[in-house]
Amino acid sequence: MTASIYTDYVHDLKATLDDLYERPDRYQTFDLHIELAMGDALLVYQTRRQKGQTDTIAYARTPKGNTQVSPATAYQRVSAFLTMQNHIALTGEPMIGLNAEYPHAVISFEHRAKGAPFKSSMKMIFVGVNDADDASRYRAITKEPAAIVTTRPHHSVRLWEWK
Repeated sequence: MTASIYTDYVHDLKATLDDLYERPDRYQTFDLHIELAMGDALLVYQTRRQKGQTDTIAYARTPKGNTQVSPATAYQRVSAFLTMQNHIALTGEPMIGLNAEYPHAVISFEHRAKGAPFKSSMKMIFVGVNDADDASRYRAITKEPAAIVTTRPHHSVRLWEWK
């Protein structure tokens, strides 16, 4: 089976995150948590609005220790990841170790735009790949075909596309 490419999904997600970053006042509530793993480093970007208050934090974990990072810098790194040419998604069942050769992002996002009747949420694990051949290489390296999303839309207990 071939890994599903999430180029369209990630493009739309990036547009929504850019809108949230540039105009957070358009959202009644939101809770965004992103963990971006690149090699041995982990970048965490989290922002949330509840009861009219917005809190944002960003930090990096490296082999040398934890470091606070400006939210703008963290968002630029996340944006660069989302701008990569292609992405595949992991199913979360079974959970597999992250391959340091590929950037991975766990994105948990829940939001409700002002005037919207319901909130929307998604939680996915994306892997940045160059093309379909690179996606096949990643799948071969994992040695766990069930760990890669092959059918869209993906919905499981742990991870899901928009609902």
